[in-house]
Formats: sequence, C-alpha cells, structure tokens
Amino acid sequence: MAATAPPVATRGSQAPATPGRDTALDFWRGFALVSIFINHVSGNVLENWTHKNFGFSDAAELFVLFAGYAAACAYSRRYEGPTEERFNVSLKVMSRAAGLYTTHLAMLVLGSAVFAWAVLRTGDAGLFNVVALDPFLLDPIQALVKAATLSYQPGYLNILPLYFVLIGILPLLLWMSSRSLSATLAVSAALYTAVGLARINLPSYPMEGGWFFNPLSWQFLFTIGFLLGVKRERTGITVPFRRGPWLLALGFLMLSFVVTVFQLAPEAEGVVLRDMLMVPEKQYLSVPRLLHVLALAYVVVHSPLQLWAASRPPTNALAMMGRHSLPVFCTGLVISMLGVTLRQTGHDGAGFDIVYVALGITVQILVAWLLTMTERRRERSATRASTAALRP
Repeated sequence: MAATAPPVATRGSQAPATPGRDTALDFWRGFALVSIFINHVSGNVLENWTHKNFGFSDAAELFVLFAGYAAACAYSRRYEGPTEERFNVSLKVMSRAAGLYTTHLAMLVLGSAVFAWAVLRTGDAGLFNVVALDPFLLDPIQALVKAATLSYQPGYLNILPLYFVLIGILPLLLWMSSRSLSATLAVSAALYTAVGLARINLPSYPMEGGWFFNPLSWQFLFTIGFLLGVKRERTGITVPFRRGPWLLALGFLMLSFVVTVFQLAPEAEGVVLRDMLMVPEKQYLSVPRLLHVLALAYVVVHSPLQLWAASRPPTNALAMMGRHSLPVFCTGLVISMLGVTLRQTGHDGAGFDIVYVALGITVQILVAWLLTMTERRRERSATRASTAALRP
C-alpha cells in the first residue's frame, strides 16, 4: 500500500505541504517494525531499550496509527472521484483485506513449522505451549476451524488479524469521511467508549476473553490516523502547530516516562472504568496508551526529528522497510519466532541476543532493499515503454 508521510512542519509553521510521497512516514514505520521485531524476540537484552519501556504505548500503537494514515493517503483522493471510481477503490481495498487474510494463514503455517522443527530437534513437545500452539496437538480439527475464522490466534500471530479487520472496514470509513470527518470521528469514538465500558470483544479460542487486540477498540486509533491522512490530502495540513497543546503533549510524555520507568502505574482491579484508565490495558486500548501515542506523534511531527526523518533518502534502511512494511513484518515475524525457539533451547545470553537481533534486522533490510530495487526496475521499464510508445 502506498504511504504518504505527514507534512514536514517547523514549530510555529502552518504552511500547507503539497501532498505527495515522502520518506518521513516510511522512516517511522520502519522504526516501528524494528521495535516490534526486537520485542518479539522476547527476553532479549535489547528489548529493555525499546520505547515501550519509556512511555505508555509501544510499537503496536504506532503501527496502527500509521496504517490508518497511509490508507487515507493511498485511497481517499481517488475515492472522491465518480461513483465508478469509488466502486473500484472499494474493490481494491477488499482485495487488500483478502490478501492480509491469506498472509495471516500463511504465517500461521510457517510459525507452526518453526516450532515443529524445534520440537523435532529437541524432542520437547512443550515448546508448542510457548506460543499457545498446543491446540493443534490436542484438538487439531477444532483448532483449524478456529484458526480459519480468526478466533484462534497463537502468540505473535494476533497483529495481522487486527490489520485485516481494520482494512476490511476501510470502505465504510471512506464513505463516511466523504460526507463528514467530524461525524466519522464521533461514531468511532462512541464505539470505542461503548466497547471499553461494556467489555465487548470478538470471540477467542481456546481461552475466553476475546482478541488480544480488540479491533472494536483499536479501530479508533486507526480512524484517527485515517482522518489525519484525509485532512492532509485535502488541505496539505494534518494538525497545525500550537505552542500550548505541544507543551501539554510534551508534558504528558514526560509524565508517562516517569510513571513507566519508576513503575508508578497502579494495577487495574477489575473495575471497568478503572481498567480503561490503566496503562497496562492493551486489549481495549486504554486511554493512557491512546493519549500517549497521539502526544508522541504530535511532538515528533513538530520537532527537528521530523525534519531529519523527511530528509532521509528513499534508500535509507528504515525508509525502505517502512515502504514495504507487510513483507518486512512477516519476515521479522518468522525470524523472531525462530529466535524464541532458540532461546528456549539454551541459546541465550547478551552476546547471542545482540548478534541474533542484528542479523534479523539485517535480513529484513535486505528484503526491503530487494523489493525496492525490483520496484525501481519496474518503474524504469514502464518509463522506457512509455517513451518508446511516444516516438514517431
């Protein structure tokens, strides 16, 4: 999916940016992918240095926010065309959703194969329990049916089902936003609030409790990113700089840093409203998590960091990873699951962690580079063909 970066803005500047592809969003998506990969090789020493340890939100929130923004930049302008074009855009989006569904099933097979290989190598069937793959052994028929209906999501395999649902509702968001951005935001916010208070979730198997990433809650963050992207496509501006809100957001980030680093957040006690306001509540996207990722995005976009990210060349490693986020994410997922099996079978220690994570990131960069080069080759071929067609 094409992605367009947020407009580069200096503090105090409100000049609209010309919509178009930039490397800034790709760069930050690449950053999120690296963070997700490091966190997925659970227990490694580098995991302690990802930004989830210094604030309320983590890379998952960034991933969803960027996904909504990128979706708007890819489809919203085309959707404002004639009815036939709207229909074609909707079909393309649904085709994208179908691709995500099949990708998830493929990752389920590959991930299971990684742990099956580890079991065959060690003879320890208990490794299946590490990522909740044991239903395939205990009740394979039921597990297959539940996996196909997305109610069974083994460990590490719960982000793509969320992404599938979010892209699946994109045609509805496109239709609603073409009529009113504020009404779209209000409906999304109302759903988020109602779901959080009533504890509504999609069914899960074999454990009850619903999806780990409840799409009925996480749709709000996706919608916010989407509406920011729509606004940028229409006006060239997402959220202009305001000194007061910027300082307030920075203060909130500092507060979250202190609370997280010194572990000052109180534990949830089973009270619904209290749970929604607790930092650990990730399933329903707690209010502190939501506010933190929005504050982080606002502060960074109106800071020198955004100018620096936007000035990176398209061949920057993180920018290439962000541009090809889905294949890079899937590559990292398989490598991280392999890393988990290795750590579970005696390959641990700081040295192993650093070398393995570095090699994993290198492989993901290589995948992104190959895809980028392939894309450029196609573009050059298309340009040559177009030029040849214009010759007399």
